[in-house]
Amino acid sequence: MAAKLGLSETNMPIQNLSFNRRQFLALGAAPLAAAQVSPAWASSAPVRFVVPFPAGGAADAMARVIVDALKDDFNQPIIVDNRAGASTRVAAEVLKNSPADGNTVLMTLMDTMVIAPLVYNNLRYNPEKDFAPITTVADLTYGIAVNAASPYKTLDDYLKAARSDKQVAALGVSGLGSLLHFLAYDFTRQSKVDISIIPFQGGPVMVTNLLGNQIGSAIDGLGVFLEHHRNNKLRILAVSSKQRLSHLPEVPTFTELGYPSLLVDSGYSLYAPAGTAATHITRWNAAMRKVLVRPEVRQKIQTIGYQPTQGSAPEDVTKLRQRLIEHWTPIVKATGYKSD
Repeated sequence: MAAKLGLSETNMPIQNLSFNRRQFLALGAAPLAAAQVSPAWASSAPVRFVVPFPAGGAADAMARVIVDALKDDFNQPIIVDNRAGASTRVAAEVLKNSPADGNTVLMTLMDTMVIAPLVYNNLRYNPEKDFAPITTVADLTYGIAVNAASPYKTLDDYLKAARSDKQVAALGVSGLGSLLHFLAYDFTRQSKVDISIIPFQGGPVMVTNLLGNQIGSAIDGLGVFLEHHRNNKLRILAVSSKQRLSHLPEVPTFTELGYPSLLVDSGYSLYAPAGTAATHITRWNAAMRKVLVRPEVRQKIQTIGYQPTQGSAPEDVTKLRQRLIEHWTPIVKATGYKSD
């Protein structure tokens, strides 16, 4: 089997908390105020929460949920700064070139730190040298979906049809050189079916083609498929999580179906520019951990299509990255794919 490539390819101001100094001094609370507001959070400069995707998408929606929840821990405005382009590399360069003052962070996929260095010859950032990890944010589960009007109720049904029908054997992904591209490649290799990988410029275009039966299936993050699955327009056949998801209990995992290496431990993490003071990293880490365990925040993030973590230590982000590098390096090399 050979996997073939077809070519198709707010500001959210947070209300400032005002303090009357005389009232604080009268209450003997000035030391407490100083302990709660670090210098970075006491300035009037806005905090930038950079997202590598356009406004209106799932990642942007998650960022806005988080930023809204962070308002209690900041004494300055926070904005979601959408910097889409070049498969998350534009946003990474924005962070690299930002002051290391604790006022700019990037919430990005592991693609940025793991896949891009394996693919791009002229990458203009170094994940190890240019960024300081803060915490994990959310796990990203991937799925394979077909048109709900199709007769394919299971992954095996789909693969049987794909063996004899080239149109059915067209598997969509949203872009080349991404984790999705290499996940699709690994799936086609393991399935031993002659499946063509068809790249699109983004999930919405890919889904439109899937709904129009121009392709037989698609692999993407669940956030791209969930609404259509709930509305019985698409049917998710398998997911990449360790266990079945509570909101999709009827959908088996790839591992259950005999594809254990498609268990993808990936998602979003938060980074600051290299050289950011440890006090700022600690402050961001604590604020994010507090937000990520709030039930209403977790529910909103799950509805969008992600599984929020409870936060992690910065070193755990580094360990996750290394684990993913070890997993994906041989797969990326096997494809022979490289880009400038």
